[in-house]
Amino acid sequence: MKHRFSELRPRAARTVSTLALASVLSAAAAAVTLQDGGATQKSDPAKAGEAASQDAKPVGRGRLSGRNTPPPPAAVPAGTRTTTAGAKPKPAADAPVGADAPQTVKAEMTPEQAKARKEYEAKREALARNKADGGTSVSKKYGAAPRPPRNPNAKLEIEFGSDKHDFGRARQGDLLTHTFELKSSGTEPVVISQASPTCGCTLGEIKVKQPGAQMAELYTFGDPIAPGSEVELAATLDTTNKRNQTNVRINVYSNDGKTGVTLLSLAANVEPFIIATPQFLQLKDIREGTEKTGTIDIRTASGEPIMLTEDDTRPIPVPEGLEVNLEAVNPGDDGRASMWRATFRVGADSPEGGKSYALRLNSDVEMPISATKEAKAKAKAAKVNVPTVYTVTANVNYRILGALSIQPQFVSLGLVRPGQSVVRNVRLTCHEEGFDLSGAKATIVGEGAQPLNWADRFSTTIKPVGGSNAVDVELRLDGLPDEADGSFRGRVVIETGHPSKPEMFYRFSGVCRKLAGQAQRPTPVRKVDPKRTGDG
Repeated sequence: MKHRFSELRPRAARTVSTLALASVLSAAAAAVTLQDGGATQKSDPAKAGEAASQDAKPVGRGRLSGRNTPPPPAAVPAGTRTTTAGAKPKPAADAPVGADAPQTVKAEMTPEQAKARKEYEAKREALARNKADGGTSVSKKYGAAPRPPRNPNAKLEIEFGSDKHDFGRARQGDLLTHTFELKSSGTEPVVISQASPTCGCTLGEIKVKQPGAQMAELYTFGDPIAPGSEVELAATLDTTNKRNQTNVRINVYSNDGKTGVTLLSLAANVEPFIIATPQFLQLKDIREGTEKTGTIDIRTASGEPIMLTEDDTRPIPVPEGLEVNLEAVNPGDDGRASMWRATFRVGADSPEGGKSYALRLNSDVEMPISATKEAKAKAKAAKVNVPTVYTVTANVNYRILGALSIQPQFVSLGLVRPGQSVVRNVRLTCHEEGFDLSGAKATIVGEGAQPLNWADRFSTTIKPVGGSNAVDVELRLDGLPDEADGSFRGRVVIETGHPSKPEMFYRFSGVCRKLAGQAQRPTPVRKVDPKRTGDG
């Protein structure tokens, strides 16, 4: 490294000397009066020296060669005029200009070029928004304009009560369209910058009908709307994922001098095309070895007959021991019916544990085409499948109880301090009539192959539960020693005496920390009065 730096020093010295010489020569040359078509012009020596320094190329590739290197001159846009700083533009095209004369480039843009540049930037922003929206904002009506300041003489008016439209009862999946009619009623033009709908609402065309015009024309955000003009704003409420009372809102931003924003709303009472009653069938607890049956009725809200088939695009495995049967109630000759019934039968061979199943069904009634196209576009972007027909799901939940069950299967003693007593209860239940749990015994052991820390401080007690064939297995911590500090975990093993499950257990754990739950208080300092030094 020392050798390489020693080689750089002579190069750096030569570079500095070269730059200094160039600066002196340039300053001397700049003092000469320049002749330009009979007109004389003197150059600033300081600026000339600066330009000469910029023209000098750095020598070598070391760090010193690139230090304080001035940035390159700014590129001149095509079609613009260039002038020398402090000088007027050359009147003659053939006027000679020295190649080495220093010049400061300044771009001047004509009004036409400025307008074209502004339109180009607006198109770029519209294309960017269109790309972000997935290609749905091609029309210029979606390109929001900058929000203009309020104008006290501009007014965007809508007839009282017309700002809200209620479609009433509607079928889920329908597309409900309404056109709001507004008016520019001020003395100066209204400018609408944006119309922003909430989820579930889409905007159609916004048109403006000028006074005396026969037809309305498509409106572009940011254009002035002359006083007396009528504004038509079309909006669509998509009820595909809506249910019951539904409300959507549209905020129209303008230069209205009163509020600056006009609130429009659409409402509908959306009824599902297909209704499952109940939507969730709770079969609750089922004793092992027994059977239980439940049904879910599926009907159309309008009474329209349909055909239902199971959706096999995303198959869900049926729990072991569960049988599902779907049949039409009073079907027509074509097999279609306005009501169907799904029957769920839990067999005696169902294994122990919690179970659930979702029966997904497809109808033969297609959803609105436009809604389907929009749903497909969103699904394609999210890489998921969206059905094109009305669907319904029937759900069933249940739990198979063995001869014995224990709840909960884990208890936490939490954070304890030395000497603290903690009690936890777990219930052991027998689901067979005639079996007595009074002879059950409990033993405390460590978890796995690890011994239980402070095992002599834990104890168990079994207490019968009145009115039930169950017992509460109590776990008691009688207080850990003062030096205890650490975690513990173990199991309470219960000898049930039942032939199918002679032994069951539940886990427990906890942590002991010294001074847990106590704040260490500082020792008070007694102030001594120097005048009473004789007091004890």
